[in-house]
Amino acid sequence: MKKFFLAIIFLSFLGTLTAQVKNVNPDPNGEPWIVGGWKELTKDEISKIPELKIPDNIKNKDLPASLDNSTLPYFRPVFSQTDGCCAQASGVAYNFTYEINRARGTSANTFNNQFPTHYTYNFLNGGSGSNGSNYVEGWAIIKANGCPTVQQYGGLAKDPTYWMSGYNLYSDAMQYRVTDVFRIDVSTAEGLENLKFWLYNHGDGSSTGGLVNFSAGINTGDFNMTYDNIITSWGESVNHAMTFVGWDDNIGYDVNNDGQITNNIDITGDGVVDMRDWERGAMIMVNSWGTYWGDNGKAYVLYRLLALPPSEGGIGGGNYVYSINVNPQFHKQIYLKVKMSHNCRNKIKVSAGVATDINASAPEYTLDFPLFNYQGGCYDMQGNATSAPIQFSLDVTPLLSYVDSGQEAKFFMIVNENDPYDTVSGVIDSLYLVDNAGNQYACNMANVPINNNSETTIGLNATINFDEQNITTENLPQGTVNQYYSQQLSAEGGESPYTWFIKTPVSETEITDNYPEISSNPITFTNNDDGYGMQVIDFKFPFYGKEYDTLYIVTDGSIRFVPGFDYIRTADAIKMMNIISPFASDLMIYDGTNQGVFYEGDSSHATFRWHTALWSDENANVDAAVTLYSDGTIKFFYNNGITQGLSWASGISAGDGFNYYITSYSGENDPSNMAVLLQPSAFPKGMLLSSDGEFYGTPKQDGQWNLIFGVQDARNIIKQKTLNFTVEPSNSILQTGNEIKIYPNPANSNFVVNSSEKIDKIEVVNLQGKICKTSKIVNQNKKIDVSTLPSGVYIVKIFTDTEIYSNKILIIH
Repeated sequence: MKKFFLAIIFLSFLGTLTAQVKNVNPDPNGEPWIVGGWKELTKDEISKIPELKIPDNIKNKDLPASLDNSTLPYFRPVFSQTDGCCAQASGVAYNFTYEINRARGTSANTFNNQFPTHYTYNFLNGGSGSNGSNYVEGWAIIKANGCPTVQQYGGLAKDPTYWMSGYNLYSDAMQYRVTDVFRIDVSTAEGLENLKFWLYNHGDGSSTGGLVNFSAGINTGDFNMTYDNIITSWGESVNHAMTFVGWDDNIGYDVNNDGQITNNIDITGDGVVDMRDWERGAMIMVNSWGTYWGDNGKAYVLYRLLALPPSEGGIGGGNYVYSINVNPQFHKQIYLKVKMSHNCRNKIKVSAGVATDINASAPEYTLDFPLFNYQGGCYDMQGNATSAPIQFSLDVTPLLSYVDSGQEAKFFMIVNENDPYDTVSGVIDSLYLVDNAGNQYACNMANVPINNNSETTIGLNATINFDEQNITTENLPQGTVNQYYSQQLSAEGGESPYTWFIKTPVSETEITDNYPEISSNPITFTNNDDGYGMQVIDFKFPFYGKEYDTLYIVTDGSIRFVPGFDYIRTADAIKMMNIISPFASDLMIYDGTNQGVFYEGDSSHATFRWHTALWSDENANVDAAVTLYSDGTIKFFYNNGITQGLSWASGISAGDGFNYYITSYSGENDPSNMAVLLQPSAFPKGMLLSSDGEFYGTPKQDGQWNLIFGVQDARNIIKQKTLNFTVEPSNSILQTGNEIKIYPNPANSNFVVNSSEKIDKIEVVNLQGKICKTSKIVNQNKKIDVSTLPSGVYIVKIFTDTEIYSNKILIIH
């Protein structure tokens, strides 16, 4: 079965943190002040969230000394959360509610215009109000399938086991969507300025700005808030999510007790005066602990705390704050209506699929969701209140990526059950597909029992007419080695805005190579259970357009490219991480045995072997290996005698939601004595594709490549086109025969123009046609200072007596 590369990009966070939720309000009769409902983002998860960039022309404007967006009509009234839902309280009830109302120009003071805490929380909490979540995974659910209003949901919060039931409730909720998630680095004064511009004008010159969410420790002894509601230090243990709504440059606190409030004294004693030393200036935050906390639910947070780590009283989240853009009128094209029952919902996962063969028994492409995905604890589908079947709808518009408008296709619903001991059961009562014209297509199978511990697939045929986008670029101009290249791709149709990407196919071939039974050079781990270790290899390994010579080996059967440990044990987890996973499972190395993870390599290859057991079973035998080669190929190996019936997954992923490959045998009952070769398609070194469709870079090698470009529209439909890209050899000469060279490209603070003939003038021009730099030169070797120009693409125009030559250059500071 081919796996669909997700049109809906979302981060998949595995496991549920036991958050030790507790009430820290000293008044037992007051509103609860719940802490502990936060699951901190890992470094790898943070790295996948793009950073917000504020254009220079926006940042040229003056900012006011203070701002408070909670006074705008788009901000809902302060409330008191229940259970450990702080991440959804801040990310959904405050931020998402604000953004939807801001986009529609409506007021957030009615239930019809507010969004609940527990709709997303109850998919993420394991069925317990004592468990936590984070706002990014809540936003992923809304991005994929929307969010009901408080009116539709029946309240701001529900019993922590409750799942909403009703076809129309889910389909109506699909119009309200998160479109993208981003982060802002607030560890510097420049980052603080970026944050302020987002709050002030949405970073694009709008008349109103947005909100951001952050995490911090708020219940430990080192959390301090003054009587005038200025937070001077957070706790070291990050356990709560909150919302920044504005700032006030005039708020101050004498941190070092020297009798004055300054921003120019080195109060940290590190020899540098920066934002960590500021005593004046504070963010305005809103909590979800009701109006009796702070000043009607609000407090000030000193700017310096944005730059400090939690161990020194600063915020969590890697000193980033997080926010969203939204679509308040998302146009779904097709959706499934499902009626089903199951008496242990966290043992099932619901997916969708499509095949262009109307007689197919299984989909060619599948679509996964961040909801109804082994979630919600072991309860009936609607929670502990009723055993009645649930009725829900799922937006499957992205499946139209593989169907032409007017083409009959077969659409599927797939239920995977994880129940090895046959203890639970369920039934698919009915399935319908509905298109945007209201046409309803019925599956002729009803009351289908869910197969035990395996996959249940039912389908229906439908012909969908829709406006599909197409890539209109017909060819790519030729590039030259070591010369900067840029080409804007174009598309038409569908619904803008578009998001562009390059798809890198992977081929899988079974091989007969001998198992690499290495047992020396063991990796040293931070922990033999859930730990990681570092290994530097003797070559740069190319992987999805980047090169790595430092690898991080995870005890749980994977290789990562950033330090840290994550619970990567399923195919879904592999898809959303930048990772190589020969045997992703809950593995452990037991002391006093011959177990371990071993390395062997040279300048052409690097081999890693996991000879371990399971965390839950010391006698289980896991023996898997991977070899990486300098040309980018990968081999997975499985030794004889692997314990059968283990839960595991195998694959590779770029972690971008588009490029991943799950092996055909992933999760097989007995993979012993198997070996496969994975070959990602070649990619021109030095080239990149921006999300807005600029194919650019400085090619590092000559050759020809057939590149698969994809464009995703606002409905999450993807269309692809293959274009040939050719790069010719060069010695960096701009014009053959005239011997004009520009280097380096990209440039940092300056670049050099070298010529064999006399040059009268050089101009550096931005893409809007404005001359940013002019230099009249008297020799043939001139250094051009561009240190004051903003990073970006420019045109270098070179004037001689007879010709004007032009070449693009990339300036990166």
